[in-house]
Amino acid sequence: MSMPSGARFCSTNAFTGALVSNGLAPGFWVQKQSILAHSHASVHARVMSGELPFLRLHEDDTPWNAVRNVSDSLREWAHDLVVLGIGGSSLGGRALISALGATGMRVHFPDNLDPEQFGDLLDTLDLQRTAFNVVSKSGGTLETMVQFLVVRDRLRDQFGPSSLKKHLVVTTDPEHGLLRPLADEEGLTTLAIPPGVGGRFSVFTPVGLLPAACAGLDLDALRTGVAKAAERCQSNEPEKNPALAAAAIYHAFDAEHARPVLVTVPYATSLKSFGEWFVQLWAESLGKDNRGPIPITAVGATDQHSQLQLWMQGPHAMVINFVEVEAFRRDIKVGTGGLTDEKLTWASGNTMGHILNTELRATEQALSDACRPNVRWTLPSINAENLAELMVLWEAMTAYAGELYGVNTFDQPGVEAGKVICKRLLREG
Repeated sequence: MSMPSGARFCSTNAFTGALVSNGLAPGFWVQKQSILAHSHASVHARVMSGELPFLRLHEDDTPWNAVRNVSDSLREWAHDLVVLGIGGSSLGGRALISALGATGMRVHFPDNLDPEQFGDLLDTLDLQRTAFNVVSKSGGTLETMVQFLVVRDRLRDQFGPSSLKKHLVVTTDPEHGLLRPLADEEGLTTLAIPPGVGGRFSVFTPVGLLPAACAGLDLDALRTGVAKAAERCQSNEPEKNPALAAAAIYHAFDAEHARPVLVTVPYATSLKSFGEWFVQLWAESLGKDNRGPIPITAVGATDQHSQLQLWMQGPHAMVINFVEVEAFRRDIKVGTGGLTDEKLTWASGNTMGHILNTELRATEQALSDACRPNVRWTLPSINAENLAELMVLWEAMTAYAGELYGVNTFDQPGVEAGKVICKRLLREG
């Protein structure tokens, strides 16, 4: 099944026609029609009620304008932005900037409590020209608040208490949480995370948009991509809604064919952080009630040399999820290098981008010949509109999959349990 326009999804190599064995049966879509319609209706009823606004973030001008105003103000004086956040408060913005590049401020994502990494970063920055974006919806995220306390002390020590208003921007819940009253009391600049949008679905809220805007990314193009994805998700027909089609295929391979491992492989180094963003989205949303898929990410062609052997001849537990880029923003033609040996000149006259995509297609074919299921998403190019469209499609895909698994896609009780234990241990010393 191929999907037209924008980001495209091809699932041909998931079916028995391509695989001979180990694939989905030809009658799969007829068999799944009723449950997919129900899953789609369930998700979109909550979207339209406002309970799940992640598919309607393009509709409200207010957060987009607020982000633009804050980023314009920061870019007047700051050279660097440090995002104090972890998980969904960091991965989405990092994925956008890593894929699209920065033409504005340098944006840093020290999303860990590694004291060497964090200390080295602070030591190398010109703090006079550095802004810090504290991102936590609850204000109770341990790692974020520890980073915040360290930065707060350093700013106060170097520039005095009044410097906090200039250097700190807080992205948090509009009314609740630990950060909101603190920010209001101290007059800090704030941006609101819309109620109903959890961290891993928050890339197109101020959580991801402020870092993106500071880096110089095109907010209008991002917003257009979000709108395009939301429009495509209106349909409950898999041939028109690639997010629904992909959710059905991935769930079926896991729940019905004992293939729980989904390996996402973008054939573009700039999409490495995008793969990491998806790992959290898929794992934290669906790994519940003693079931759920196992997401892994790799980068083609790099990881053909580290993981392909496993995909080809390891356990029959994997579905390979390729991401192709049709046209790279730049390409390099390969010459002969002055060599004449036919064994060395087969690449001559091609471009690196063409060779990379040929490697993808060859890997697809090898996997299919070995009866190993694989699918492909294709981006016409890596730009703000296409990337935003793909990310929102994958968010919707995750929501649909949650319905198919029968889990609450939007909570994370296992993560919360660990946080509670950690804080208790810290209090006990």
